[in-house]
Amino acid sequence: MNNTLIGVLLRFRKEPVAITADIEQMFYCFVIREDHRDFVRFLWYEGNDPTKAIREYRMTVHVFGNSPSPAIATYGLRRAALATQEEYSEEAKQFVLKNFYVDDGLASFSSDASAIQTLKSTKEMLADSNIRLHKIASNSPTVMEAFPSEERAKELKNLDLGAEPLPLQRSLGLNWDLQYDCFTFIVSREDKPFTRRGILSAVNSLYDPLGFAAPIIVQGKALIRELCSENCEWDTPLPAGKEAQWKSWKDSLMSRKFLDSM
Repeated sequence: MNNTLIGVLLRFRKEPVAITADIEQMFYCFVIREDHRDFVRFLWYEGNDPTKAIREYRMTVHVFGNSPSPAIATYGLRRAALATQEEYSEEAKQFVLKNFYVDDGLASFSSDASAIQTLKSTKEMLADSNIRLHKIASNSPTVMEAFPSEERAKELKNLDLGAEPLPLQRSLGLNWDLQYDCFTFIVSREDKPFTRRGILSAVNSLYDPLGFAAPIIVQGKALIRELCSENCEWDTPLPAGKEAQWKSWKDSLMSRKFLDSM
């Protein structure tokens, strides 16, 4: 039911004015039918007091960690857009239907005016179903200035948009540099053990769904294949003769400028 991650990200980079937004507590926006609440029972102290007896409770809204919640919330969000589609713009409906990945909305527009109009129309449309669109960010200060500071992303709320540099924004696991309008990769400096588990963790720490850093990551994956041919256990130290080669690749990550300009 969800949109594909690649599709959302590609549409996000299609036009020059890009925006991100978020649904506030999306899962909590949708109530569980009363006859279904027995399936989400849990035990807790009466009155939230650890000195009192443990009682059985039931969830009344969908919650994080429950596997059906993303699909139910996605369906509910789309129904909210379709229920009032005659009253609001087609762009607002398409934004909700095609450019959300669970609670994260990413889209791009040909102009500031188009981005502002679509965001405002979407906010009003979803508000009719008590769903709040917030945490707005954009590579265009004009778009962000069109909304109250409390509706912007956390790092942008108290920022002087005309004078201060725009900070990094994180959405769908990617780091978006608003100032230079590009994706950037932050390399972990944590020292991992020289084991199968350690090297796999180091390579997988570079999240790159669009493949911008593939030429670099594939070198690490090739090393994993070579090092794991020894058939060692997951936490057994690998042959010392290969450690210098592995360290050389890890050190090279720190010396590269991991920016992919859009």
